[in-house]
Amino acid sequence: MSDRMSLSQKCLVEIRIGNNHEKVHSAWQDDTNEGYLIWYEINLVFDDNTIYSIRPCEVEIDGRYPGLGLTLEKIDEATLTGAFDISSLPMKVERIDQSDFLGEDTINQYVLVFTNDSKVIIRHVFPPMTMGIKTEAVNA
Repeated sequence: MSDRMSLSQKCLVEIRIGNNHEKVHSAWQDDTNEGYLIWYEINLVFDDNTIYSIRPCEVEIDGRYPGLGLTLEKIDEATLTGAFDISSLPMKVERIDQSDFLGEDTINQYVLVFTNDSKVIIRHVFPPMTMGIKTEAVNA
């Protein structure tokens, strides 16, 4: 949780991406994951040279199947080489909102809200162990 809080007021300069799917498999396609690019891992790179990794995960829940979640951790160096194209970077993070979008009793969505109210949404999507990313820009 402290990793999430430490992203606030940082200046995001790059989002690096790993291996991807072209789209969500048709068995799991619905309106909740429309417009997302599908990845296994994302690195957030900030102007102070800190880097955070976000990955999909399963979260153990007593008495039932694991829930779908996301891990967020600070790492020493970027592990990914691809770039997620966001022309408006660099941007300062106003806050990062977390939620249980999938109703799994765990955190499975992060929304990075920038000072200009633009957003990057990162969500665990089906099939398990993949996540989606998309942007929402504010119209000027």
